[in-house]
Amino acid sequence: MSRHGDKFQRMRIFVTLVKAGSFAKAAEHLQLKSPTVTKAIQLLEQDLQTQLVIRSTRTMSLTDTGRRYFDKAEFILNELEELENDTKQAQGTPRGKLKLTAPVSLGQHLLAPIIPKFMKRYPEIEVELDLSNHWRDLKRDGYDLGIRSKKPGADLGLYCLPIKPLLPILVASPTYLSVNGTPTHPDELKAHSVILHKGGDKLFNQWKFSHPDLGKFAFEASSRYISNHIPVSIEAALQGLGVLNTYSVYVEEALNKGDLVQLLPDFEQPDIDRFAFYHQKRALSPKLDAFLNFLEEEIGVEQ
Repeated sequence: MSRHGDKFQRMRIFVTLVKAGSFAKAAEHLQLKSPTVTKAIQLLEQDLQTQLVIRSTRTMSLTDTGRRYFDKAEFILNELEELENDTKQAQGTPRGKLKLTAPVSLGQHLLAPIIPKFMKRYPEIEVELDLSNHWRDLKRDGYDLGIRSKKPGADLGLYCLPIKPLLPILVASPTYLSVNGTPTHPDELKAHSVILHKGGDKLFNQWKFSHPDLGKFAFEASSRYISNHIPVSIEAALQGLGVLNTYSVYVEEALNKGDLVQLLPDFEQPDIDRFAFYHQKRALSPKLDAFLNFLEEEIGVEQ
């Protein structure tokens, strides 16, 4: 039985023979001797147990089986050549499609501003960004990388890079504070209207604070207004509906413009860890490695 390497070599010789139109021209193109080409075709026909080529003194033609074999063999060899080229190129310049996923607000505020810069730096990389608050299975759904929090039991077999965490921040509009006053202690929040965020089935109403001198405090918030979309909650805060507990990256612009004001700046809240998850070694994927390096550069990693 022929070895696989021999089969592919004979397949190449056969395809070259058909394109060249004669054994002599095929031998010249392949830089082989004519008897070598003839022998290769004979061995291929023996291995396939069928005749592919009708030989005559000056010409050659294909049997019906030979024509079908040629069409598929040419396709296979083209695919093999493309695969070999892609594999060789993968060790050099980052290229190809990079499929990413992240929660909607995180992607909007964290990734959207920096991805154009990444694509300009790596013009041979295509990016497909899926923003969704639904949990994605990176392997099953074909994603190269997902940015999210850890989920017990769902991250087995994945690599992860801890990126800079989200920093919780308490904010309200100047209009709201002018009417209702500015709280100076977590215990005063019970006298204020609040805006709550809901992610999936989880309501983020358990607020925890700590102070280096005063200790720890907890506040269970209730609200007339609950939203599962952070920009909607931010808009409510901008319009003076109440106090919002969100993340600094989402309200940085509004704080800089004075449209929102930070509350209780001396009281810290626990950071929210975020990770870049991926399922193949970054050393084997230049495009993935390039993006992870870019995240470290633009966002920073947790030390």
